[in-house]
Amino acid sequence: MRHPLIRTPLRYAIIGIFLYGTLFLLLYFMDNNPLVVGRPWDFGFLLIPLMLFFAMKDFKTNYNEGELRFWQGMSIGFVTYFVLAFGVALFIYIFMTFADPGILEGYIQDRIQLLETRKEQFIKLLGEELYDEQIIKMNHTTAFIVALDEFWKKLVIGLFLTILIAAVLRK
Repeated sequence: MRHPLIRTPLRYAIIGIFLYGTLFLLLYFMDNNPLVVGRPWDFGFLLIPLMLFFAMKDFKTNYNEGELRFWQGMSIGFVTYFVLAFGVALFIYIFMTFADPGILEGYIQDRIQLLETRKEQFIKLLGEELYDEQIIKMNHTTAFIVALDEFWKKLVIGLFLTILIAAVLRK
């Protein structure tokens, strides 16, 4: 773990997890549900490109004599976004399971309300059977499902952004 190709992205992933947790708790202590309030503009998706950029730039500038090959950028990006996504998902799961299980109920109610406000569009596009199925699925949502959803979303955006940032910062 002394190699900068691993150490650098781990450092930025941990910083990202800390920042995400801080923003999450800040919203929570302001009597907002961070899973609902943060949805339109998820601050986790703002942290991913920042942490990816700074991890690659740090490695390029401080450990690799101003040079960054594409494979190095991809490697740094993968470690950064994977650890960040896993850490955020774990934080959300632990918070919803142990700190405040009521936050999950608020999330479920918000998602159902969103489905109900767009009911006509949803039924027109996908049919009433699928709409009813989605309502049932939302009522059976667990903390694990929400955390897993966060994990996958952050992995997908992380991969896409890693390719872009690594291409921009190479050489």
